[in-house]
Amino acid sequence: MLKNNERLDDLQFNNLFIIQNPKLYCFTSDAIELCNFVRAGSKDRIVDLCSGSGVIGILAQAKTKAKHVVLVEIQPELADMSKRSVEFNKLQNVVEVVNAPLQNIHKQIGTGFEVVVCNPPYKLSCGGKLSQKPEIAICKHEITVNLEEIVCESAKLLKFGGRFYTVNKEERLCDLFCLMRKYGIEPKVLKIKHSKGANIICVEGKKGGKSGLEIQC
Repeated sequence: MLKNNERLDDLQFNNLFIIQNPKLYCFTSDAIELCNFVRAGSKDRIVDLCSGSGVIGILAQAKTKAKHVVLVEIQPELADMSKRSVEFNKLQNVVEVVNAPLQNIHKQIGTGFEVVVCNPPYKLSCGGKLSQKPEIAICKHEITVNLEEIVCESAKLLKFGGRFYTVNKEERLCDLFCLMRKYGIEPKVLKIKHSKGANIICVEGKKGGKSGLEIQC
């Protein structure tokens, strides 16, 4: 089940484990914050964009009992680890892994989803020093996808009234809200996680929702 340099990490929930490779990209506390922020019901279907090792989708399914989760990840190594984590946790009947770019992924997996969640690259392609490891650079910088493409595709995937969840640094908040409104997803909840550096924000939006924002600290 494990390949070179990989480890099996305990997610400390429902006896779930995740395969990770520290030489690639390992999830951070932001992923857990986002997962705990997601609301879904037992009849809902979830798409996890930029799913990485699959931690958000796997935990979200366990915590919400959503009937189906699709993990979408462009990097084949991360997608492969996700598939093996799904198999290890015996979740093949409810969690599916798709190794593909997220742009136009709705043409492959369909539309009408109740929930879309995304832990995106935080930094612009020109924003700061790129990691020498392409696998890490792709996760941190907008190299293979940008924020507008994420919001645009999320709007296509969601049914009317469906919910969009994402996390980012506070410096991207205006960009995020403008893009959400551009593509018909109304910001409904803003949760702020204070830190010594840039604060982290979690945002919930509703496709076709009316204006009105709740701020949580």
